[in-house]
Amino acid sequence: MLYTFAILLAPAPDEQPLGITGKPIEYLQCDRLIAAIEPDVDIEAMKLLPEQSLMQAIIHHDRLICELFNQRTLLPLRFGTAFVSIAALETYLQTEGERLFASLQRLDGYAEYLITGNAIAPKLEVATNLKGKDYLLAKRSQYLQQEQWRSQLQKEVLDYRQTITDHLNPDNLNPEYPPAFQHVETQGSEDVRVYALLPRSQVEYLQEALRSWEAQHPHWQIAWSQALPPYHFLDA
Repeated sequence: MLYTFAILLAPAPDEQPLGITGKPIEYLQCDRLIAAIEPDVDIEAMKLLPEQSLMQAIIHHDRLICELFNQRTLLPLRFGTAFVSIAALETYLQTEGERLFASLQRLDGYAEYLITGNAIAPKLEVATNLKGKDYLLAKRSQYLQQEQWRSQLQKEVLDYRQTITDHLNPDNLNPEYPPAFQHVETQGSEDVRVYALLPRSQVEYLQEALRSWEAQHPHWQIAWSQALPPYHFLDA
Protein backbone atom coordinates (compact mmCIF):
# COMPACT_ATOMS: atom_id res chain seq x y z
CA MET A 1 0.00 0.00 0.00
CA LEU A 2 1.11 3.55 -0.74
CA TYR A 3 0.40 5.60 2.37
CA THR A 4 -0.33 9.15 1.15
CA PHE A 5 0.10 12.24 3.32
CA ALA A 6 -0.62 15.22 1.10
CA ILE A 7 -0.92 16.65 -2.39
CA LEU A 8 1.42 19.46 -3.49
CA LEU A 9 2.26 21.38 -6.65
CA ALA A 10 5.30 20.28 -8.65
CA PRO A 11 8.27 20.32 -8.34
CA ALA A 12 8.86 17.97 -5.41
CA PRO A 13 10.44 19.39 -2.23
CA ASP A 14 14.12 18.72 -1.63
CA GLU A 15 13.50 17.51 1.92
CA GLN A 16 12.26 14.00 2.68
CA PRO A 17 10.95 13.95 6.27
CA LEU A 18 10.65 10.66 8.11
CA GLY A 19 7.28 8.95 7.70
CA ILE A 20 5.20 6.78 10.01
CA THR A 21 7.59 3.80 9.85
CA GLY A 22 10.66 5.97 10.42
CA LYS A 23 11.82 5.90 6.79
CA PRO A 24 12.16 8.97 4.53
CA ILE A 25 9.02 9.63 2.52
CA GLU A 26 9.00 9.69 -1.28
CA TYR A 27 7.30 11.83 -3.92
CA LEU A 28 5.23 10.70 -6.89
CA GLN A 29 4.70 13.23 -9.67
CA CYS A 30 1.74 13.19 -12.02
CA ASP A 31 1.67 16.17 -14.38
CA ARG A 32 1.50 19.31 -12.21
CA LEU A 33 0.83 17.48 -8.95
CA ILE A 34 3.04 15.75 -6.39
CA ALA A 35 1.88 13.17 -3.87
CA ALA A 36 3.89 12.77 -0.65
CA ILE A 37 3.90 9.03 -0.03
CA GLU A 38 5.38 6.26 2.09
CA PRO A 39 5.50 2.86 0.32
CA ASP A 40 4.89 -0.51 1.93
CA VAL A 41 2.73 0.60 4.85
CA ASP A 42 0.39 -2.13 6.10
CA ILE A 43 -2.84 -0.23 6.71
CA GLU A 44 -4.71 -3.24 8.08
CA ALA A 45 -1.97 -3.92 10.61
CA MET A 46 -2.00 -0.25 11.59
CA LYS A 47 -5.71 -0.49 12.45
CA LEU A 48 -4.88 -3.26 14.95
CA LEU A 49 -2.23 -1.28 16.80
CA PRO A 50 -2.69 -0.62 20.54
CA GLU A 51 -4.26 2.75 21.23
CA GLN A 52 -0.98 4.36 22.34
CA SER A 53 0.86 3.17 19.21
CA LEU A 54 -2.01 4.30 16.99
CA MET A 55 -1.97 7.75 18.57
CA GLN A 56 1.78 7.91 17.96
CA ALA A 57 1.20 7.11 14.27
CA ILE A 58 -1.41 9.89 14.07
CA ILE A 59 1.06 12.31 15.63
CA HIS A 60 3.71 11.34 13.08
CA HIS A 61 1.16 11.84 10.29
CA ASP A 62 0.25 15.36 11.46
CA ARG A 63 3.86 16.28 12.21
CA LEU A 64 4.99 15.38 8.71
CA ILE A 65 2.17 17.30 7.05
CA CYS A 66 3.02 20.38 9.14
CA GLU A 67 6.71 20.07 8.20
CA LEU A 68 5.82 20.05 4.52
CA PHE A 69 3.29 22.86 4.99
CA ASN A 70 5.99 25.07 6.49
CA GLN A 71 7.70 24.91 3.11
CA ARG A 72 4.75 25.28 0.73
CA THR A 73 1.00 25.11 0.18
CA LEU A 74 -0.48 21.63 0.29
CA LEU A 75 -3.72 19.69 0.58
CA PRO A 76 -3.52 17.47 3.68
CA LEU A 77 -5.06 14.01 3.48
CA ARG A 78 -6.78 12.19 6.30
CA PHE A 79 -4.85 9.81 8.51
CA GLY A 80 -4.95 6.34 6.97
CA THR A 81 -5.29 7.46 3.33
CA ALA A 82 -3.62 4.85 1.12
CA PHE A 83 -3.71 3.53 -2.43
CA VAL A 84 -3.25 -0.08 -3.47
CA SER A 85 -0.68 0.75 -6.16
CA ILE A 86 1.15 3.51 -8.01
CA ALA A 87 -1.33 3.08 -10.86
CA ALA A 88 -4.27 3.65 -8.50
CA LEU A 89 -2.71 6.81 -7.09
CA GLU A 90 -1.89 8.11 -10.57
CA THR A 91 -5.48 7.45 -11.67
CA TYR A 92 -6.73 9.46 -8.70
CA LEU A 93 -4.38 12.36 -9.47
CA GLN A 94 -5.39 12.35 -13.13
CA THR A 95 -9.13 12.07 -12.45
CA GLU A 96 -9.16 14.72 -9.70
CA GLY A 97 -6.25 16.73 -11.09
CA GLU A 98 -8.13 19.86 -12.12
CA ARG A 99 -9.97 20.09 -8.81
CA LEU A 100 -6.83 19.48 -6.74
CA PHE A 101 -4.81 21.96 -8.80
CA ALA A 102 -7.50 24.64 -8.45
CA SER A 103 -7.67 24.13 -4.68
CA LEU A 104 -3.90 24.44 -4.33
CA GLN A 105 -3.91 27.67 -6.31
CA ARG A 106 -6.76 29.16 -4.27
CA LEU A 107 -5.16 28.19 -0.97
CA ASP A 108 -1.73 29.51 -1.87
CA GLY A 109 -0.56 31.85 0.88
CA TYR A 110 -3.36 30.88 3.26
CA ALA A 111 -3.25 28.90 6.49
CA GLU A 112 -5.70 27.65 9.06
CA TYR A 113 -5.60 29.03 12.59
CA LEU A 114 -7.39 27.66 15.64
CA ILE A 115 -8.72 30.51 17.77
CA THR A 116 -9.87 29.57 21.25
CA GLY A 117 -11.33 31.77 23.94
CA ASN A 118 -12.27 31.58 27.58
CA ALA A 119 -14.56 34.18 29.12
CA ILE A 120 -14.49 34.93 32.84
CA ALA A 121 -18.13 34.86 33.88
CA PRO A 122 -19.44 37.23 36.56
CA LYS A 123 -20.29 35.62 39.87
CA LEU A 124 -24.01 35.06 40.17
CA GLU A 125 -25.05 33.72 43.54
CA VAL A 126 -28.43 33.39 45.18
CA ALA A 127 -28.59 34.49 48.80
CA THR A 128 -28.76 31.43 51.04
CA ASN A 129 -31.24 33.07 53.47
CA LEU A 130 -34.02 33.36 50.88
CA LYS A 131 -36.98 30.99 51.08
CA GLY A 132 -40.13 30.15 49.19
CA LYS A 133 -41.21 32.60 46.49
CA ASP A 134 -38.25 34.93 47.08
CA TYR A 135 -35.82 32.07 46.48
CA LEU A 136 -37.60 31.00 43.27
CA LEU A 137 -37.59 34.59 41.99
CA ALA A 138 -33.90 34.91 42.76
CA LYS A 139 -33.15 31.65 40.95
CA ARG A 140 -35.15 32.84 37.93
CA SER A 141 -33.24 36.12 37.91
CA GLN A 142 -29.97 34.20 38.09
CA TYR A 143 -31.02 32.03 35.13
CA LEU A 144 -31.97 35.08 33.06
CA GLN A 145 -28.63 36.73 33.81
CA GLN A 146 -26.81 33.58 32.73
CA GLU A 147 -28.77 33.56 29.46
CA GLN A 148 -27.95 37.23 28.89
CA TRP A 149 -24.29 36.44 29.52
CA ARG A 150 -24.29 33.63 26.97
CA SER A 151 -26.04 35.86 24.44
CA GLN A 152 -23.48 38.61 25.04
CA LEU A 153 -20.61 36.18 24.46
CA GLN A 154 -22.11 34.97 21.17
CA LYS A 155 -22.38 38.56 19.94
CA GLU A 156 -18.81 39.31 21.02
CA VAL A 157 -17.48 36.27 19.15
CA LEU A 158 -19.15 37.51 15.97
CA ASP A 159 -17.77 40.98 16.63
CA TYR A 160 -14.26 39.55 17.03
CA ARG A 161 -14.61 37.73 13.71
CA GLN A 162 -15.82 40.90 12.03
CA THR A 163 -12.89 42.84 13.49
CA ILE A 164 -10.51 40.30 11.94
CA THR A 165 -12.19 40.70 8.55
CA ASP A 166 -12.21 44.51 8.80
CA HIS A 167 -8.45 44.63 9.42
CA LEU A 168 -7.49 42.42 6.47
CA ASN A 169 -5.77 44.14 3.58
CA PRO A 170 -7.97 43.41 0.54
CA ASP A 171 -5.00 43.91 -1.81
CA ASN A 172 -3.41 40.76 -0.37
CA LEU A 173 -6.52 38.58 -0.49
CA ASN A 174 -7.27 35.91 -3.03
CA PRO A 175 -10.70 36.99 -4.41
CA GLU A 176 -11.59 33.32 -4.94
CA TYR A 177 -10.79 32.43 -1.33
CA PRO A 178 -12.00 35.11 1.10
CA PRO A 179 -11.32 34.65 4.83
CA ALA A 180 -13.51 31.91 6.28
CA PHE A 181 -14.50 30.77 9.77
CA GLN A 182 -15.82 27.52 11.17
CA HIS A 183 -17.18 27.14 14.68
CA VAL A 184 -16.60 23.72 16.20
CA GLU A 185 -17.52 22.07 19.47
CA THR A 186 -15.71 23.56 22.44
CA GLN A 187 -13.44 21.49 24.66
CA GLY A 188 -13.00 21.65 28.41
CA SER A 189 -13.54 25.15 29.76
CA GLU A 190 -13.49 26.85 26.35
CA ASP A 191 -16.31 29.23 25.49
CA VAL A 192 -15.41 29.43 21.83
CA ARG A 193 -13.43 27.33 19.36
CA VAL A 194 -13.14 28.68 15.82
CA TYR A 195 -11.04 27.67 12.83
CA ALA A 196 -10.09 30.61 10.62
CA LEU A 197 -8.66 30.52 7.10
CA LEU A 198 -6.49 33.60 6.71
CA PRO A 199 -3.56 34.92 4.66
CA ARG A 200 -0.38 33.91 6.48
CA SER A 201 1.33 37.19 5.60
CA GLN A 202 -1.27 39.24 7.50
CA VAL A 203 -1.66 37.24 10.69
CA GLU A 204 1.07 38.94 12.72
CA TYR A 205 -0.40 42.35 11.86
CA LEU A 206 -3.92 41.09 12.65
CA GLN A 207 -2.95 39.79 16.07
CA GLU A 208 -1.39 43.14 16.92
CA ALA A 209 -4.45 45.04 15.67
CA LEU A 210 -6.76 42.81 17.72
CA ARG A 211 -5.04 43.69 20.99
CA SER A 212 -7.19 46.83 21.22
CA TRP A 213 -10.35 44.68 20.97
CA GLU A 214 -9.05 42.38 23.69
CA ALA A 215 -8.21 45.37 25.89
CA GLN A 216 -11.83 46.50 25.60
CA HIS A 217 -13.06 43.00 26.49
CA PRO A 218 -10.81 42.01 29.43
CA HIS A 219 -13.14 39.16 30.44
CA TRP A 220 -11.92 37.27 27.35
CA GLN A 221 -8.69 35.27 27.18
CA ILE A 222 -8.07 34.50 23.50
CA ALA A 223 -5.32 32.32 22.04
CA TRP A 224 -4.23 31.62 18.46
CA SER A 225 -2.52 28.46 17.23
CA GLN A 226 0.44 28.46 14.89
CA ALA A 227 -0.21 28.30 11.15
CA LEU A 228 -1.83 24.95 10.32
CA PRO A 229 -2.58 23.12 7.06
CA PRO A 230 -6.15 23.89 5.88
CA TYR A 231 -7.72 20.73 7.30
CA HIS A 232 -11.18 22.29 7.73
CA PHE A 233 -11.33 24.24 4.47
CA LEU A 234 -10.83 21.67 1.76
CA ASP A 235 -13.37 21.29 -1.02
CA ALA A 236 -13.64 17.54 -0.41
